[in-house]
Amino acid sequence: MQPQSPESVPPECYDDTQLIEQFQSGNTAVFDTLFTRYQKRTYRLVQRFVPNHEDALDITQDAFIRAYQGLSDFKSQCQFYSWLYRITVNLCIDFLRKKARSEVMVYESDESDELPMANVPDLRSDSPAKAVENKELRAQIQKAIRQLPPKQRQIFILRHWDGLSLKDIAAAIGRSDGTVKAHLFHAHRNLRKYLRPYLREADF
Repeated sequence: MQPQSPESVPPECYDDTQLIEQFQSGNTAVFDTLFTRYQKRTYRLVQRFVPNHEDALDITQDAFIRAYQGLSDFKSQCQFYSWLYRITVNLCIDFLRKKARSEVMVYESDESDELPMANVPDLRSDSPAKAVENKELRAQIQKAIRQLPPKQRQIFILRHWDGLSLKDIAAAIGRSDGTVKAHLFHAHRNLRKYLRPYLREADF
């Protein structure tokens, strides 16, 4: 069997590095493969910050436009998705900052989201009275999270909902490990203050 020439290999068979090399060599059509590969993952990331569907779609599209425009200068020291992740998170933070200036933020959590507090009571109780109580608790938690300053909210979400390490968060948002730790510390302190009447002793 004769080996396939590079021209005969479909773009989806290439890894990210190969696609980027092709893009930087002038074959910009391969960006469609990167878009297909990461569009759903990026959209889900955006919705962590911006639950509104239309806004999330706009930010996702903007993230890929920024990536397309900057890919010619992309350096291979980091992975493509890490780079795209940072672009996306920064766009989300810009959106939230602008929105906070004009209106009160409303954060609607998806029912499948895991709450990032270790000692929150089980929200799947069969007791109707307990279910009402826990629904109110969930609302208070979401209210407390949206009261955090933008940077604290950003880092809290990346740490407790996306499960990123402090090092990965620092790389994603372009800040030092120390800065990330400081923001996370203040986020935890503020949430304990906001939720003190509702939680026994939160381990976060």
